[in-house]
Amino acid sequence: MKKVISAVLAAAVLLLCGCAKTETSVPSGMKLASVEAVDYYMYVPNDWIIADQDGVTAAYVSLTDKSNVTCACYTIQNEAVFDIPADRAEGEADGVTYAKNYWTGYASQLQASLPGFTLISGPAATLLNGQPAVRCRYSARMSDVDYTFEMVICVRERMFAYLLTYTAESARFDANLPSFESIVTEFVFQTGVLK
Repeated sequence: MKKVISAVLAAAVLLLCGCAKTETSVPSGMKLASVEAVDYYMYVPNDWIIADQDGVTAAYVSLTDKSNVTCACYTIQNEAVFDIPADRAEGEADGVTYAKNYWTGYASQLQASLPGFTLISGPAATLLNGQPAVRCRYSARMSDVDYTFEMVICVRERMFAYLLTYTAESARFDANLPSFESIVTEFVFQTGVLK
């Protein structure tokens, strides 16, 4: 009888563990900004304000400083993102190439819609939660205000593009950049490392 009870308890524990959503511990000085509907954890500094956005995780510094970070995931519609150019750098990961290709198309849209769009740096290879990604910095002028943006793009499963974007008035950009670096460092995909 004890063996049967032990077996039933062991099966129940395995079943419960298998159904549980994988969670990470909240980094010190940060809070969870992402909602359960997304497949990642985005943490922001404790004093930031989390904005309620449909399908996009967003948070900003304060009521007086609207510097913000957003994370959005898009289904890739353009198969050209997965083309490997003949002049690709030796040893460059496919994920980096895909993210660069995605950036090329996205940058064209930005250039057409943002007055004064200027690429400052990138796309440069980086990692997002251990996944190949690229980082780009650009600026634009909207409503007579200069803004600077820093974006990390990660393409996963040859299907999804994740855009983690920091936006700030150019005069405030450097002041909040360390917070963005912490957000990038602590970003976690729930489903682990995918190819």
